[in-house]
This record gives sequence, C-alpha cells and structure tokens, in this order.
Amino acid sequence: MLLLYSGGRLDTNFYYHSGLEIDHCFLLVNGKSRTIFVPKMNEALAKARFHGRVVVYEDVLEALSPYIKRKTVLADFHSLNALMAKRLSRFCRLKDHSLELVRMRMVKRKDEVAKIAKAAKYTHQIFDSLDFRKAKTELGLKKQILIATMELGLEPAFEPIISTDQNTSYPHSTPTSKKLGSLVMVDYGVKYGHYCSDVTHCFIRDGDRKKKEQYEKLQDVCHSLIDSLPEMRKGRDVSKQCGRLMAKAHFPKMIHAPGHGVGLDIHELPSLRLKSDDKLAGATMAIEPAFYLKDYGMRYEETIYFDGRKARIL
Repeated sequence: MLLLYSGGRLDTNFYYHSGLEIDHCFLLVNGKSRTIFVPKMNEALAKARFHGRVVVYEDVLEALSPYIKRKTVLADFHSLNALMAKRLSRFCRLKDHSLELVRMRMVKRKDEVAKIAKAAKYTHQIFDSLDFRKAKTELGLKKQILIATMELGLEPAFEPIISTDQNTSYPHSTPTSKKLGSLVMVDYGVKYGHYCSDVTHCFIRDGDRKKKEQYEKLQDVCHSLIDSLPEMRKGRDVSKQCGRLMAKAHFPKMIHAPGHGVGLDIHELPSLRLKSDDKLAGATMAIEPAFYLKDYGMRYEETIYFDGRKARIL
C-alpha cells in the first residue's frame, strides 16, 4: 500500500502516479486500486480528471483511517512533513519509500521522452533568440529569457544561471547587474507538460581565438561522451569516461559530476557520479562537461535520451 501527498505545490511522485496536478490531496495506491482524498474545493477537478475513486474529506485523517488502520504504508518521506507523518503514525506503520519512488521514474516511457524533447527544443529556441546588446547585463538577459519563456506559454525548469567573464568561474553564479562582457554562459531549461530540459551554452562575443578553441574542444568532449554511451552500463562509467576525455583535451579535472538524470525533476536519477551503480539504459540525462579557471569557466550541456543502444540529443 502506497500513500502519496500533494501539498501546496506540485509533488513529482504524486503527479507521476496520479497524472494530476492538484493541491492538498492524498493518493492511496493498493494494488490496482487507486483512491484520491481531496478537500471539497478540489472535488470537481478530481472527479473530472482522476481515473479512480474520489473521496471528499473534511478531516483527512478521519477519511484515511479506515483504509490504512493497522497496516504498513509506504510513503515518500521527502514530501510528507514531520507533523503529518506523526499524525498518520497513530493509525498505521509508515515506511519510507522515497528512493524506490525515484528509481521507478528512471526509465522513461515514450510519452515522457517526447515531452522532454519538446522542452529541450523550446529551450534551444529561446537560446537562439537571445539579444545580448539589448540585454546589456546578466539580470537583463535573465529578464529576456523569462519573458521569452512566458511568451511560449511555458515555465522555467529552474531559475536561469547567467554569468559573464570572471563570474563564469562559478558553476552556479546568480545573475547580477554586471555588464555582459566577452564571454557569457547561460544555463537554462523549461518545462513542457511538467517535464524538464537542461541546456548550457557559452557565447564568445569578442572572437577570442583561444576561448573559441577551448569551447569547441569542450563540445567535442560532450559529443564524444554521448557517442560512447552504448559502451557504458552504469553512472560511474560516464564519470570515468568524462575524466579520460577531459584529460585528453588538457582540461582541468571536473569539480562536479558530468551530468545527471532529467525528468519531472531537474535533477533526478540516474546519478553520474564516480561511485554510482545506477543503470543508464532508458534514461534521459543532461550531459555537462565543464572547466573553471581563475578568470573564467566554460560548460557545455545538452539534454539526451539513451535507449540502451544509442544516445541522441533531444
């Protein structure tokens, strides 16, 4: 028996199992039976869109207790707050199922891959529309990106990471009023149908030959890593191969993982860290080789899908 909770914002595990974006509700999955517990204000929405039984509650514990009393109930401890967990524990034995829930989402269905591909397509479209002269500053470029996102009827997968010149040395630099200089790095993604994309590109605005050559080599590392995915099975294999490719290109050692899984959450499994046992086949991932020097840094990132035989950029 699995119990999931959706509070004041979208809970990705709740959405994955219910197909519903709805607040202050519980979803109870017991074999093939699915029951959603909703407050009166969400009754009409649940009955219109949920495929299963709808129970309207005034007191949620009173409504839930006949279903869970004296039973072992799997729950997502990442989304269930401590107070609610304590109250539920009066009726049942709660067991943390959060890691298993995330692992369930690692292998993507065709419809999920299609949504992530759409999100990536729109992200590249936004990148192509950037006007650095009009933006003038990091914050100006952020504003431009968010406006372009809204005009497409979409929402950000995360806050834009925008940096210029020395600020590019910091992997997750927060946009400032700094004037856009010779090098600009943009890390951004949008959501399409709740699914995320993650893309990072660098823009060399002064034609600096050295930086241009470095960026081209970094792109080659990314593409080589993607092309070699069919030879890999686990997350740690990606990390090791990226390390070899970065060394061959005479880049500094990576200070973060060479990527991560992408889906309903911007960071999810598989992990691509050096000790990761996560399997790669069927996953959508962001691959992001990068280096960071004292005066500047560069990162190149694409969202990809690996079906176990071939990897492709979305």
